[in-house]
Amino acid sequence: MNEFRKIVLPKKTEAKSGYSWATHLRNFENGRENFIPVDAFNKNLPFSFNDALKEGVVFEIAIHDYDKVSENVEVRWFARVDKVCGYRVLAQFLGCDTKFWINFLSEEVYSLAHAARVLSTTIKHVYSPPLSVSIEYAQDMKNFVANCIEGEMVGQTALSPSFDINKATLQSPKFRVGQRIELLNYTLSTEIRVARIQKICGRRLNVLVCKRDYGKMYPNSTDDRQLQSSKEAQYWIDEASFFIFPVGFAAVNGYNLFANADYKEHTRKIAECIANNRPPVYDRDDVTFDDLRKEPLDPELWSRVKVGQKFELIDPLAQSFKNMHVASILKFCKTDGYMIVGMDGPDALEESFPIHVNNMFMFPVGYAEKNNVKLEAPEGFKGIFKWNKYLRDEGAESMPIELFNPMPSTERLNKFQVGMRLEAADMCENHFICPATISSMHGRVINVNFDGWDSEFDEMYDVDSHDIFPIGWCELHNYTLQYPRRS
Repeated sequence: MNEFRKIVLPKKTEAKSGYSWATHLRNFENGRENFIPVDAFNKNLPFSFNDALKEGVVFEIAIHDYDKVSENVEVRWFARVDKVCGYRVLAQFLGCDTKFWINFLSEEVYSLAHAARVLSTTIKHVYSPPLSVSIEYAQDMKNFVANCIEGEMVGQTALSPSFDINKATLQSPKFRVGQRIELLNYTLSTEIRVARIQKICGRRLNVLVCKRDYGKMYPNSTDDRQLQSSKEAQYWIDEASFFIFPVGFAAVNGYNLFANADYKEHTRKIAECIANNRPPVYDRDDVTFDDLRKEPLDPELWSRVKVGQKFELIDPLAQSFKNMHVASILKFCKTDGYMIVGMDGPDALEESFPIHVNNMFMFPVGYAEKNNVKLEAPEGFKGIFKWNKYLRDEGAESMPIELFNPMPSTERLNKFQVGMRLEAADMCENHFICPATISSMHGRVINVNFDGWDSEFDEMYDVDSHDIFPIGWCELHNYTLQYPRRS
């Protein structure tokens, strides 16, 4: 049974307790489990480490066999990646048979010859193999090292210094705590509120509506997870979440804004500047339109989008993410690429919300039927729902397929297989990230079962979703991975 090494975090931060993948990784060694590879996921770190997370890569790693007998000395040796499971790798020390599991972005993993490049007045860095090997070859260590370098390192792929640089930037988030942002009210989607970033964990932000921005206007509710009602309040979303908007978005687009008079006046001036092509004047804490910039749209394609066009939707505001719904474009926002959409039915306007056309929730007409997903007919609809007849009866047309996210390549989709494991944020309780397993595939949508939970709690995610992660993401960010539910 190979050693499972705990992750070492920057500044020797103590790792939070949470579920460990150790047992599952040992099952993987025995051929009983598999994990979604890192390069199958959408961007979940500031930099891609896909080129580093490959079998055969040689790297440098800290050795602790000598810690009790060597003061102010850090011993390093070399290892080669044998297998890759998410951000965890099974590696083997060069020159011996010892293997171990380690998070490849641990602070104890370095590019080759890193120790030789480090200048330190307090710690001396030396190279030495694990103690068991050192004892065995004590009389001929010089030749042992030379043979390791010549036979197992020369000509092999090795981690470059850019790996260390990129790894260090993981501790430099794009945003900062205290910044002000506009947040869609998840209990009343026709309303936007002022909120602040409370915590940052990689790309994920804990965003809450704070008393400091409302005073006596502050909502009085103990059930609203977006309120800073206690120190334990948590509402975690990705930095590209459809729930968040730059300061001034509501004013620019005439969206209902719940805020105090000073904030409304501040954003009115921002909207006025934008309308007159002048640079807006922001407060220091404001998250701006540039901070949340989207990819530019093809003007010709965007010109083909019309009010009333229909599509299929995974409702991002639902309490269940197992079905798709019939939905329509209700109107357009002034901010390029944004529109107001709603599910067809008597409450379409009351339950509508703004969303950018490039998102993970909208799918072309016919997607559900083609990919074996249940499509919910509009509320109050009588009879058997068929798209062709419904469009004809409504005098409507479907949204052009070219406006949806392009289908991922077959090569990429094949990296998602039923039974593969991952970490997934619960979209109902988004502060929980749980060990999970793909239970079924539906084109570019995966149906995910949270380990230990019944299938009724399964949720569907687009493969580009920022709410699914390779294993090892939580420990890398010192975020608690929930334990599977026990019966």
